[in-house]
Amino acid sequence: MFETLFTCPGALRRHRQAPLAAERAAYLGDLAALGLARGTLLRRSSYCLCVAVELERWPPGRCFDETETERIAQEWAAQRSATGRASSSRWPKVLFQFAAMDFLRSIGRLRSTPTVEPGRYDAKLDQFIVAQQEGRWLSEATCRSARWQITRFLNYLEQRGVALGDVTAVDVDAFFEHMAPRWSRSSLRTSAKILRTWLGYCERRGWTHAGIADAILSPRVYRQEGLPLGPTWDAVGRMLVETSGDDAASLRDHAIILLLSVYGLRSGAVRRLRLDDIDWTHDRIRFVRSKSRREETVPLEPRVGNAIARHLRDGRPRTDSRAVFLTLRAPHRPLSAGGLYNVVKSRLGKHGLPKRGCGPHGLRHACARHLVESGRSFKQVGDHLGHRSPDATGIYAKVNLPSLRKVAFDDLGGLA
Repeated sequence: MFETLFTCPGALRRHRQAPLAAERAAYLGDLAALGLARGTLLRRSSYCLCVAVELERWPPGRCFDETETERIAQEWAAQRSATGRASSSRWPKVLFQFAAMDFLRSIGRLRSTPTVEPGRYDAKLDQFIVAQQEGRWLSEATCRSARWQITRFLNYLEQRGVALGDVTAVDVDAFFEHMAPRWSRSSLRTSAKILRTWLGYCERRGWTHAGIADAILSPRVYRQEGLPLGPTWDAVGRMLVETSGDDAASLRDHAIILLLSVYGLRSGAVRRLRLDDIDWTHDRIRFVRSKSRREETVPLEPRVGNAIARHLRDGRPRTDSRAVFLTLRAPHRPLSAGGLYNVVKSRLGKHGLPKRGCGPHGLRHACARHLVESGRSFKQVGDHLGHRSPDATGIYAKVNLPSLRKVAFDDLGGLA
């Protein structure tokens, strides 16, 4: 397997002579059989080499758990950041840990962490999710996030031998103290809100003691304390120029960037777009809003329509999938959230923009700011973005510089 990946004699020799060469070659061969790209295989081979060297420091056959792999990944990522090979250690650590755990699992040296007994709370959690979907939780992403947050809390209780029926407010406080060092205030607030809803539902069902939900405290996050981050409209224009090529990647990325920036869509709406959603006869296109799950049919802008048509005709892989945007390499499948994020970030990264706001949502913010600065009312901007509440659009008043300048230079002497 190494011979197919490496052409440099030094690199080939290094991977052949390092520990666990046979195991690493077999693991990479399995990944290649799944259709992973060569670049992905090269990264995995580098991660596996580092893991194999680390294993040499330990007794043969020793297994590692998630906490230990996280420590190894943190040390590796910190070194990458210190030597200038990564701007921060966050994502290198995440990618390294994922690959390390997958490799250790393949060779039988990953010790599983205690989790909730299969099926123990699944029925209760399913009932809760269905009940919330009948209310305000219309987005699949919201339900998926809530399930993840609650499962993490239940796993924490299981590791400490606390059953759901015996949980107290002290246990909930201990959970947040455990998560506080690695979560931001916003993440803690989101988790507290979800657990408050979950435990309140459990109380009404008689599954837990009363009063626990009301005892959950969350950090204060001021409304609209942040700014809608993203590229300028000029930077979006430069991205479109850079993706005006005829190769498959440029054709696909050009159409995606136009959809995100012209219609101000969220990532999910673009990823869910199907061939049947485009009415070429009447120049209409249908979107499913990510949060409200509401279908909207809007005019198909000529520039957007032409970009999608070129992508479908000359760039899209031949496949039975009805999704408009697919991965370029086999196995061809609809773009994931991470895949679409990487499409936008790889194009925006060339302009030296801040680390935040470089994904699909940054283009949504760019669209909104452009509409506000061009004189559209907040009601028009909110309708264009699919906001259900006018308050959601109010944050863009903070970046409407022409209007803020007018306020700043007005004669306010009468207020003295």
